[in-house]
Amino acid sequence: MDRSQEPDFRGVAESVVVESGASARGSVAPDGRTRDVLPATVLTEVCAPWVVLTVGSVHLGRAVGSTGWGLATAAGLGIVPQAAITWRVRRKALSDHHVTRREDRPLVIVGIAGSVATLLAAQRWGDAPDELQRMTRAALVALGVAGAATLRIKVSFHTAVLSGAVAVLARELSPRYWRLLALVPTVAWARVRISHHTPAETALGAVIGVACGSLAGAGHR
Repeated sequence: MDRSQEPDFRGVAESVVVESGASARGSVAPDGRTRDVLPATVLTEVCAPWVVLTVGSVHLGRAVGSTGWGLATAAGLGIVPQAAITWRVRRKALSDHHVTRREDRPLVIVGIAGSVATLLAAQRWGDAPDELQRMTRAALVALGVAGAATLRIKVSFHTAVLSGAVAVLARELSPRYWRLLALVPTVAWARVRISHHTPAETALGAVIGVACGSLAGAGHR
């Protein structure tokens, strides 16, 4: 057989390797270049709202001498809502665990609001520390504001929750926590990088979070 007519198995193999590597690292742009989205994806998961709320609640609870209520607050704000979302994803009622489709969000927000409201009632009934009650109240207000805004624009809950948690810790414990706001632009970049949000959506989320975290419940000390 003429060598010029031999199948180019080497070329096919190289093509498969390149395509497999592209899938592992991220999506492929229209011009054929691979976009490395792994760092953005990891950051999105590490700073997911339920993670931030869980860590923030436990930290605040320990700081005010009530680890038990800190864990209960973490469950009501972060763990239980995320477990419900994951369950619905597995039943194919939601597209993914970050609820990236805006049309899916209103019902999810209502469900989360129910969990947070139940937690707040339990905190009041059980005489939980005021700091944790204010944190829960701030979360409920922020959820309402972000939920209303989501009817028009897909607000980033990643930036809203992170900036809100920072504001709550700064208000309740020490102004030094404001330094953690430096994380918000990085998380915003990650959300935009993986095409889940626009810069405007991440900025709006950050504004809502800081405002609600700073002001909600501030007058109930």
